[in-house]
This record gives sequence, C-alpha cells and structure tokens, in this order.
Amino acid sequence: MLCQITLKDEGCELLAASRGYIAVVECLVKLIQSDGQNGEGDSGSIFLACDTVMNILLKRENIRFSPEMSTFSSLLKALAYWADEEALLKQPSFNASSLDSLAGLIARSLSSSGLDTSDTADLLELITAGYS
Repeated sequence: MLCQITLKDEGCELLAASRGYIAVVECLVKLIQSDGQNGEGDSGSIFLACDTVMNILLKRENIRFSPEMSTFSSLLKALAYWADEEALLKQPSFNASSLDSLAGLIARSLSSSGLDTSDTADLLELITAGYS
C-alpha cells in the first residue's frame, strides 16, 4: 500500500520523483466526489489516499519536494465540499457527537502546533458553537 510506503522518506521520494502523487491526488478527488454523490462511497480508500498525500506533504522538506499547487487545488476544493457540515451530517455514521469530537481534534492539533492554549480554548468554543 502506498500509505505504508510513504511512511518512510524513501517512499515519499520515490512517489514524488515519479510524479505518482499526482495520480494519488486525482484518484482521491474522484473518490471524494463519488462519496458525496451517492453517500455510499469507499471511505476506507479515501482515508488511505489522504494518509498517502499527508505523508508526502509532511515530509516535503526532508525530501526536498515542492508540490505543484495546481495539483492540490482540485483536492482542496473536493475536501472543502466533503467536509461541509450538511454533507457530513447526511452520512449515517456521522452525528453531532462526531462534530464535537472533530472540534476537539482541531483544537488539539492547533495546540500541538504551538498556539497558546487560551487561543485554542476560544477556538474550540467557536467551533462547537458553530455546529450547535
């Protein structure tokens, strides 16, 4: 699996050098779009492809990789649609509790990135209020 290969710098270098990441991003966009259309998409494949893309992006400095923004612009658009609150709540396994958990995850992520915890707490309140 590509997500396993890209756990190491060498795997990311190979996928970046071969430009295989473009195929992964294009596949991910198609998976996200089909998931949103029929509500019964292949979420497992979406998450594996997301892991692969995230591994490459997280290691981009180590492997001296400069991603082409045009490749990722369609992915950002698809992710924004997929993460839309209404689209999320239409999923049978996603509910208000899931939104609370997601808000907590975002807050912890921001906290670990060095933001002040009071800022993070304020952000958590804003996110939670927005989904109430």
